[in-house]
Amino acid sequence: MPAAHEPIKFLKFSELDSTQTWAHEHPEMWNSSGWTAITAGTQRKGRGSGSSSWIDVPNSSLLMTLVSPPIGWSSSFVFVRHAQASLCAAEWLQQYGVSVRLKWPNDLYVNGSKLGGFLTEANWTQGRCTRWFLGIGLNVAAAPAGAAYLPDASLDGMAESLASCLVAAMDAPVGSDVLARYSAQLLGWQERCRFRDAATGDVFGATPKFLSPDGRLGIQLDSGAVRWVGHKEVEWMDFGSLAG
Repeated sequence: MPAAHEPIKFLKFSELDSTQTWAHEHPEMWNSSGWTAITAGTQRKGRGSGSSSWIDVPNSSLLMTLVSPPIGWSSSFVFVRHAQASLCAAEWLQQYGVSVRLKWPNDLYVNGSKLGGFLTEANWTQGRCTRWFLGIGLNVAAAPAGAAYLPDASLDGMAESLASCLVAAMDAPVGSDVLARYSAQLLGWQERCRFRDAATGDVFGATPKFLSPDGRLGIQLDSGAVRWVGHKEVEWMDFGSLAG
């Protein structure tokens, strides 16, 4: 990995279909030995995880994709880096007085409403992650109906500040406590919540208690058994404690 002080290459656009898509389609623009940050004032086809989309209010959001320098991460290391980046963004917001929490595995929430989200993707060669793409969308000056935003914050310099924070975290060694710290920031962690099974539609109560290094969530059923689930296998319906 490069030294943390190596300058980030910023590529700024007023409008793109998607910063993440543009990043993938233009490898010739990547920083050859450091990080690249692609930002846009608005996205025509913003992407979320899976088949979901990201909608922004034009010129009111932080919309950015960071592309790593050449790396060689193992597959088991990629989610740990995702958790580290999520923690970094949450703690960066918290230092400005924003009471933000994480929603497993990709979202930032404030007072029960979605403030932002992450989209992490990778290029792979022979089972190793060779380039990593961290997309982040954050509602700042305004937000679509029902979503949270930061009315007291300014977009001026925000992308540069957050990018610097994230790159410093990614260039640093991964602490042994990253997953524990990430879990502690999760909404509903160690609380009985309601889930919907994506395959059957069944609604059930369970308590999120475990997190594997590859990002799977271990939820303890009322029977005491532990079910391990991946993203999109269950829908997290609420985050509060439920009576038996």
